[in-house]
Amino acid sequence: MKRRATLLAALVAPMLLIYGVSQAEEEDPFAAGEDALAVADDDGSESLRAKLKLTKMAPDMIMVRVLAVNDKAYPDCVMTVKVLKEADKKEKALKLIGRGKKYRFKPILKTRGKGKKARVDLSDDMTQNNLGACYYPKKTKLIIKVGGVDLKAKVFTATEIYLK
Repeated sequence: MKRRATLLAALVAPMLLIYGVSQAEEEDPFAAGEDALAVADDDGSESLRAKLKLTKMAPDMIMVRVLAVNDKAYPDCVMTVKVLKEADKKEKALKLIGRGKKYRFKPILKTRGKGKKARVDLSDDMTQNNLGACYYPKKTKLIIKVGGVDLKAKVFTATEIYLK
């Protein structure tokens, strides 16, 4: 009788493990990897992933590929990107950006309050869009509107970020 119980447990345990993993993948929105970024606007989700759509690139926008994201100071994060397409416009910070080169970008987030009491304003659509930059996996293509550059910190500012 003990042998049968041990044999049954040995057969059932792997099936339960496989079932548990498959259930976790179905419930975890990030288990799908890059496919998890595709969120329907009407799904009722409070997701912070980019939902705004870009119809045409403005002259002060660039196309980039994400190489890394440093989110240690969340909600402030810094993305390291490789430029795939330069801006058509050549003013101020845009003159410093070259195709094929790597740069760091900090998304601009609208906040409420000042100092330690400052909070990210999630009612602002562009802030929600830009906050999604903290979650993009490597190799994600983005369109970025360049706002300026902090030469001391060697970081460009991204006023608008769109998923390509």
